[in-house]
Amino acid sequence: MTARFARARYGEDNYLYLLVEGADAALVDPGDPEVALAVAAVHGVAPRWIIHTHGHPDHTGGSATLLARLGATVLGHGADAGWFAPDEDLAGRGELRLGGLSVRVHGAPGHTPGSVLLEWRGRLLTGDTLFWGGCGNCRNGGEPRRLAKSLLGVVGALDGALEVHPGHDYAEANLPFALELDPASVAASRRLEAVRAARRAGEEPPPSTLAEERASNPFLRLGTVDALVALRARRDGWTPR
Repeated sequence: MTARFARARYGEDNYLYLLVEGADAALVDPGDPEVALAVAAVHGVAPRWIIHTHGHPDHTGGSATLLARLGATVLGHGADAGWFAPDEDLAGRGELRLGGLSVRVHGAPGHTPGSVLLEWRGRLLTGDTLFWGGCGNCRNGGEPRRLAKSLLGVVGALDGALEVHPGHDYAEANLPFALELDPASVAASRRLEAVRAARRAGEEPPPSTLAEERASNPFLRLGTVDALVALRARRDGWTPR
């Protein structure tokens, strides 16, 4: 059975994802339905499932159109149902069996009450919980202490070899903050250069691994909830020099 994976940018910096296992396919956070359908067409699949990492409209806004066009089932955490209406609630579900697809679900509240991480074939789709070089803010329905606990507990327990695939490309905004905190960070410097090199070449940045994020991302380098809450507040008020 052939597995395929695709990432596509829409808007300025959003990402959606396509997971394919044989004839079975799922879209993750397809906020732009036309981009989602184009990616599916390239891979010759009609996705039967839509999975949301959280409920914010820039990630869920394409679901209604895709539901009408594909007849897909929408899955998401019920705690975010104020933003969208999932057909199936991910609350309490550790694994999804979607035809040939097997996707692990890690509840990670904080950015929103119903934020989840999705693990599939060595990849971690993090939505807006964890970004390259940073983490999500809590200004739209989130709670910083819950986010801190998710970063320490849920993310902290995961395999460092997992590739990190976030819901936005904020690397060039986040990594300068990391370097201001720790100018000697070789890991952050190397990651920023890799991202900028990809941009110069007209390519998307390569994914980092969770181990690389633990070396370069300040939000994965602190060990207490209070310290992470303080860092999130500092990042909220930070502007590049």
